Amino acid sequence: MNHYIALLLWAGAAISAARADTFVIQTDSPGHEATVRIPVGAITQLSADSAESLVENADPKIESMRLTGGVAISIAGSTQLIHIKANRLVLELTADSPPEPQAKSRTTAAPPPLRSTAVLRGDDDSQIFVGNVVFDVQTAAGPMEIKADRVEHRVTSDGSTSAP
Repeated sequence: MNHYIALLLWAGAAISAARADTFVIQTDSPGHEATVRIPVGAITQLSADSAESLVENADPKIESMRLTGGVAISIAGSTQLIHIKANRLVLELTADSPPEPQAKSRTTAAPPPLRSTAVLRGDDDSQIFVGNVVFDVQTAAGPMEIKADRVEHRVTSDGSTSAP
């Protein structure tokens, strides 16, 4: 009996590890920038064609930088990987904090808590959120926030992400 329980727990862990949330952030309007605030300990991989440090941030606890060209960020989520893809965004790095307790849900494929003025259906069962979009997502190192005018959200089952 214990072998069956261990097998079920292992299979459940493998399934959740194989899932990933992908956020594709598009900033088409001039003067509008997407902002992503992430605890520094949650980032597992980060790449961009260029990065510029922003010193005008008034909060000394936040390190800000503007990333442009092929931005890709991988994040250790609280239950599954999170990927962010963009061409331009402001990244704000914060100190790690304990993750907030999550409410138990029946499905792990539900999108994270968000605010948006419109939701559109995208290709491959993705959703496109437009108009003052704000996602609040838990990571392994604390809360993360995405603010943008347009965000495509999709959940992949194999952990891979496709280009926007």
